[in-house]
Amino acid sequence: MGSNAEPVISPQRLLHPPQNVSTLVSTVNDRHGLQRRAESPTPPGTPHNELVELTQLLTPRKSPGRVRQICLDIQAHGNEAAEAHSAMKHKLVDVTNQLGNAPAPRKRCHRHARANEAPDDVENPNTLEERVRLAGRHHAIEYGLYLHIDTAQLFATPLNPNFDEDTEFDMEESRIQGQLGDVILALPEDARDISVRKHLWLAKCFDDGLSGMLGSIHTRIRGNGLVNILRNVKFFEPSADPPEISVKLDNFDSSASRFNAFAARIGYQAATGDVDAFYSPLKAEIIYEKYNGTPDVDKVFRGAAPLSIAASILRGPSGPKGLFKGESKLPCANCIQRKYRIKRMMPGLIVNSNVLAIWLFSADTTLVATGDQTNIDYHLLSVTFMWQICEGLRDGADWTKELFRYWDGLLFPNADDSLGELPSANRQAVRVEVEVMDALFKAATASRASPRALSPSHTPPPVPSTSQPRALSPSRTPPTSVINLAARSLRRRPFAAIRSFPVVGSAAVVCGL
Repeated sequence: MGSNAEPVISPQRLLHPPQNVSTLVSTVNDRHGLQRRAESPTPPGTPHNELVELTQLLTPRKSPGRVRQICLDIQAHGNEAAEAHSAMKHKLVDVTNQLGNAPAPRKRCHRHARANEAPDDVENPNTLEERVRLAGRHHAIEYGLYLHIDTAQLFATPLNPNFDEDTEFDMEESRIQGQLGDVILALPEDARDISVRKHLWLAKCFDDGLSGMLGSIHTRIRGNGLVNILRNVKFFEPSADPPEISVKLDNFDSSASRFNAFAARIGYQAATGDVDAFYSPLKAEIIYEKYNGTPDVDKVFRGAAPLSIAASILRGPSGPKGLFKGESKLPCANCIQRKYRIKRMMPGLIVNSNVLAIWLFSADTTLVATGDQTNIDYHLLSVTFMWQICEGLRDGADWTKELFRYWDGLLFPNADDSLGELPSANRQAVRVEVEVMDALFKAATASRASPRALSPSHTPPPVPSTSQPRALSPSRTPPTSVINLAARSLRRRPFAAIRSFPVVGSAAVVCGL
């Protein structure tokens, strides 16, 4: 037999088998590595098992001819296994080479890569896509939760240069123009012109951001932020002692439990003989600072739940902690408040927070424009609340000014350009102290004359008139920047008022955010 042959056993052994067949079995197992290993059993049907079964046929009662046949079968199976092993090694090499030539994995991106749909003349479409997504998320925070019309249709609508904000809520067309102004303010500067924003891919990017933020808000206030929100909320209950009751977390287990516990708190009115059941926002206790069954314009939109929701969205799940004790802290993390540089209260944020408060305590399961369980029109609520607040701002109503002072006092105590038209209480106190200090130093400087001035031959110079400290009362005229802010008709969109809204020709050009 040649040197390349791999017989299982020698021909001499096949012709003259030993009397102890177990020795032969052991020899076969040792030569082919077929010793069974209890610690790692091989599944049935493998070459290993087949060879073991053949070796078990070698018993002392087998005739020499039968033993030779079994040995030949063992050799044939061993050769087949060797060929299969060689083929697998070649295949492994091929697969390894293919993997080595494959392109590097791409960076994980959004589920919807809209930049692929951008026209060829758009510079850096991936960057623009991300910035427009962020603009959509920003819109859901400070402007509006829902759009009046389809996003693509709104983006393709030209801005009317003759639009009058005083008539924004008179008809649908003017409401669309007002919201278009909000969207343009939120968009990055290079996406505001209609020649750019009219493209469908850009509208899709904005819509992705807007809907994504609604999902994030849903997760935050119904998820990890719920506990801290509820700690600040108490409902009025005349029969209780004291007449305020806390909210139980167990009531949020299901739609049915929320309806049973809170339907009346969000304005549910049972059906009567002539009227079907409905929800009255005027009687929604959840949006009032204090509610005893009678609507009060001086307490509306000041509820603990809306304020806590705003803090949770702006500052994270721990934002509502200590809010009403002046202990709510801005975290070091890149929270919404830092990300969008929010430094004062805006009408949209107040409106959104009050609408979200009603949704949070409702039986609805998804944050959509119309409740899936209650049929509450949250979009209509947003429009109604915004209309009331904007009318109050335009008319200079005291309740509106006090509303912004109240919100800014809790969430932005250092805001110096509140829409309440007066600096916050903190700023007022600091300014009074600064003016008193200024007067004190001026008086001290005037009273200290040099030795030369005190000599009889020199007449002391006239004492300069010192300014007296001015008390900063609520009736004091606010700073010029605040006057300009309050006087503008663009208070509907505060960023325009704060960062200017110059007009070039007939188109409004808004400064970048």
